[in-house]
Amino acid sequence: MSEVLEKPVVPEGMVMTSGGGFWPRAQVNPSMLLANDTAEEMVADALALQELIIEQKRGMKQKADRYAETVLALYRAKASSRSRGGFTVENMAGTMKVELTVADYQRVNGSILAAQALMNEVLDDLTEGLEPDIRLLLANAFIRDERTGQINVDRLAQVRKLRLSHPRWDDVRAAIADSIEKAGSREYLRFYRREKNTDGWEPITLQFSSL
Repeated sequence: MSEVLEKPVVPEGMVMTSGGGFWPRAQVNPSMLLANDTAEEMVADALALQELIIEQKRGMKQKADRYAETVLALYRAKASSRSRGGFTVENMAGTMKVELTVADYQRVNGSILAAQALMNEVLDDLTEGLEPDIRLLLANAFIRDERTGQINVDRLAQVRKLRLSHPRWDDVRAAIADSIEKAGSREYLRFYRREKNTDGWEPITLQFSSL
């Protein structure tokens, strides 16, 4: 959930400036005042919608948890730490479907320093004879994302699949394997519908920009 920011109190007939002060609305350029009011109204609408979505999502998750608990109770089974908790349910008409999936996400630990040092040794020796695509993959494997500052785990996994004839390549692959660890898991709820049970499933889009 995003942090709730306290909205400043603006005196009646005034508009807040970028410096935190207030200016009489009557003295503000009409186009600037229109932009100000439109931005504030639409952001207020977006925040209200965000709160509604958060509340709806919380309610959906509670229903999913209740379903899983009820199924276990029907068979007098106990939840296990090894259970992934995912499921798919459909209505009897075969026109509505809900999927709950659980996916692990990974992160890179300090062993990545050794992997990168070993990779540099390999690259120093194999400057010739490598296909351009492979050379690019190896060179970019340890570049951090500008936005997150994280190394792409999927790209590292692709590097580990390569088979290179270098005496230290197995050490590179081992160091990469040791550097990737499970960081947790995320749950995803997806919803589908169709007019007839012979039609293909259509996902119910909940992403604001896609509607």
